[in-house]
Amino acid sequence: MSLVECKAGKFEGILQDRCYQFFGIPYAKYEQRWDESTLIDGELNLKVKEKGYTAPQTRSIDQSQLGTSFFQDNSLSKQSEDCLTLNICSNNIKAKNPVMIWIHGGALVTGGSSSIMYDLEHLAKKGVVVVSINYRLGPLGFLRLDEVTNGQINSSGNEGLIDQRNAIKWVKENISSFGGDPNNITIFGESAGSWSCNLQIAAGDYGLFQKAICQSGGLDAIATKEKANQWAELFIDQFEKDGNKVSDLRSCKWESIINTAKKLKHSRLSDGKRWIFPEVGFLPVIDNKLIKDDYLETYSSSAIHLIAGTTLDEYKLWSAFHPRIGKNDEGYITRRLSKMFESSKLSEIISAYKEYLKINELGDIYSAILTDICFGIPTHNTLQKKEGNSFGYLFSTQSEILRGKLGCFHASELPYVFGVHSKKPYSSWGPKESQEISDNFQIPWTNFSKTDDPSFGDFSWSNYNDSFELALIGNKVRALRNPFLERYELIEKYKIF
Repeated sequence: MSLVECKAGKFEGILQDRCYQFFGIPYAKYEQRWDESTLIDGELNLKVKEKGYTAPQTRSIDQSQLGTSFFQDNSLSKQSEDCLTLNICSNNIKAKNPVMIWIHGGALVTGGSSSIMYDLEHLAKKGVVVVSINYRLGPLGFLRLDEVTNGQINSSGNEGLIDQRNAIKWVKENISSFGGDPNNITIFGESAGSWSCNLQIAAGDYGLFQKAICQSGGLDAIATKEKANQWAELFIDQFEKDGNKVSDLRSCKWESIINTAKKLKHSRLSDGKRWIFPEVGFLPVIDNKLIKDDYLETYSSSAIHLIAGTTLDEYKLWSAFHPRIGKNDEGYITRRLSKMFESSKLSEIISAYKEYLKINELGDIYSAILTDICFGIPTHNTLQKKEGNSFGYLFSTQSEILRGKLGCFHASELPYVFGVHSKKPYSSWGPKESQEISDNFQIPWTNFSKTDDPSFGDFSWSNYNDSFELALIGNKVRALRNPFLERYELIEKYKIF
């Protein structure tokens, strides 16, 4: 039997395949919708053998029309506002192993820790305690209502980040009873989870964690109060068009709020002349409480050690399925690019990317440009900002899905990170060398959590700021200087967004 007693109470989990697993542990609570969560006080006595509820999911109409299962995870548990739970996996509850806390992705509107992709035991067997958390999403976690409701609902827009921070606090206070070292905690996440990890550093780590691994997401997913208020006004306007009143916000079913949120498009924040970046509406906010005006300085001066990287073809996950970009509609693609760059420089940019990529298809060029803008440049910038150790990587293994149409797409490294690459549906994603690729993520990730250094075997991983060197991860690992720096300079020189 796996019974653990800690500050938060007594928790009975399961012992399976040499791992102690605890699912659905409640870590925080809140009284009313949009209140800040607080750690649960008092001791609980629970059997925690099933994963907790998933936060209500907001999937935009645009995404649902893409016709691809990549945006739908049918393994997620039932949705509920009562979603603030975490899962723990430890191979030795008597040890003092490093701790890794996973923050899931999903554009801050979808996803959950119950996904079958996030199997914790493979990493745990490498001598770490692995935790995965749920947090409020979309309009329930990242919607600033304070000004737009005249203080009736004083949400800051950072409730989801505060949930994450409370989960980290819970882990620090209790993880020693699960075999973890509370003074050696690494947070890691992908996409919106990577945004979140970066923002947790920018909010000030206060000794809550020591390291971060940021997969495909920088420090740019953040809104000013003005932008957050504009988005809230759009939400309220649509909520009322849907037949509701502002006074209904806290009492209505959460489904009504999600249904309204699904109808909003981030492009409505644009004046029609410029592209909106990032391509989401529900964002954390510079509220000068959790995230302050000097958050970039806080980030740079933090002692947190960092791994950050991208996949080679991040944006193909979206562009390949787009009804016009995927079919190489040059007129449409050119119009989109003209909202990102000075019109007189657009042909220069396209010509440069044709030369870089050795291709002529404008759809693929668009995808490469957006990969650089949304992932490559933000990751390069965060690595440069860190004054302590920072290690960069690039994952380049091409997926076999759809006859290679997606390349090395956004999130394609996750089955390898969590060791589920040989399980369906992920077994169709990669090549025969899948176990080698998985080892080349799991070993450096866990080494980093243990020693601050991801080097392993005969590969010595250099600090990024010494030479802009990346670890190219595939069935083998080798070092290369970041090959995209000239592209980044070109984009930064001519962008108008």
